[in-house]
Amino acid sequence: MKKLLLIIFCILFFTLGDAFAVEIAWMHVQHREYGNGDSFNRVGFGLLDDRGNYLTDHRNIAEVKLYNPDKKELKLSVVRHASVEDIFGSYNSKNSQWYYSKTWEFDSWFSAVILDALNPGIYWLKIKTVDGKSAERTFAFNKRVALPIIDSHSFQLNPDPYGNLIWTWDIPVKLGHLSSNHKMRARAAIEIFKKKKYTGYFSIILPVHLGYVFIPGDVVQLMNQKGNRFELKIALETRDKNNRTYSKPFQVDGKLPLTSGR
Repeated sequence: MKKLLLIIFCILFFTLGDAFAVEIAWMHVQHREYGNGDSFNRVGFGLLDDRGNYLTDHRNIAEVKLYNPDKKELKLSVVRHASVEDIFGSYNSKNSQWYYSKTWEFDSWFSAVILDALNPGIYWLKIKTVDGKSAERTFAFNKRVALPIIDSHSFQLNPDPYGNLIWTWDIPVKLGHLSSNHKMRARAAIEIFKKKKYTGYFSIILPVHLGYVFIPGDVVQLMNQKGNRFELKIALETRDKNNRTYSKPFQVDGKLPLTSGR
């Protein structure tokens, strides 16, 4: 009996020991500016457990440290965790075609505001778990680029008779010059809420000069099933993920329009 209990204890010990194993799936260090006037530096990262699944909370994380190119530890705000179900899309500019996933996928991430200045160079992120394991990853911050912020007052939602939604916005004049000197991209995003609860996220990566997105009716219906309040915004970023701007959210209460004249 004692031998059996010892075997069970060993199995539980090693199983629990592995359960807190963590891997940094991705990270970025970037400067952000928002349409509401906020501006700050931020570190974001995703963590995987030993089974390759994204962590669903922060309880197993004991320590998060970020070091600058001079190996100096940077001051961070409280590290926050968030998760949501999302749908992603992409645009093939060569063939002028839109592609969308039609199933909700779980996404999870951690973030903190960096309370020190960012200088060009390699940044080092180190994570420790409650059982003493650690994971590390580096990220290159190249330089600050002053990106414009898309004006959400220019947003227009134009449903067609087939239930598809065409969302348009104005492109800042300075974006043409910037995109000729920097590799950039845009992200059209819709955050979905049911009352005050954050229930879903839609986004699609676009060329910065496109100025509109086509959302098929079945994807619109999937979002309407998730919530009854929507916040639309456009993000611009350099492709090295060092710099990002967000438009001020454009709020839609009720359901997104499915047909023209509705």
